[in-house]
Amino acid sequence: MNVTLLTTPFSAADLAEFEGLSRQIFGGDATDEWLASLAWRLENMPDVTLFFAEQAGKRFGFKAGYATAYDRYYSWLGGVSPSVRRQGIARTLMQHQHDWLVQSRFNQVECHVDQDNAAMIDANLKAGLIVVGSFLKDGKPYTIMQKATPTD
Repeated sequence: MNVTLLTTPFSAADLAEFEGLSRQIFGGDATDEWLASLAWRLENMPDVTLFFAEQAGKRFGFKAGYATAYDRYYSWLGGVSPSVRRQGIARTLMQHQHDWLVQSRFNQVECHVDQDNAAMIDANLKAGLIVVGSFLKDGKPYTIMQKATPTD
């Protein structure tokens, strides 16, 4: 498996592949409106990165994020195709993202996790993130997790 980093601006082909992969990963939750909101973030948020897991030219997972302040990075969204889950791909993508952060100007990474997603909360805890708060969005509870990124 290879992990490829893409940064803005993204090509139309990369955006289309991201949308297709998101549809595959998130199934019925990947409505046209939701996908349009993802595309908007990819095109408008600062310092967007996309880490893709791929093999033999086929992408099957991603981890995305962007800057929320000069030195704070929001680890926004990730997923792995259902056919290759439970093989450590999500963990590998997260590790690549965090390794990249160490070499960047960012000194903190933050993510928001649906409180029903125990697997993602556990993965973040294993990666060194800690719970720093919670909030409600559309009546749904989310956990805020953060980690300081070491600098060189």
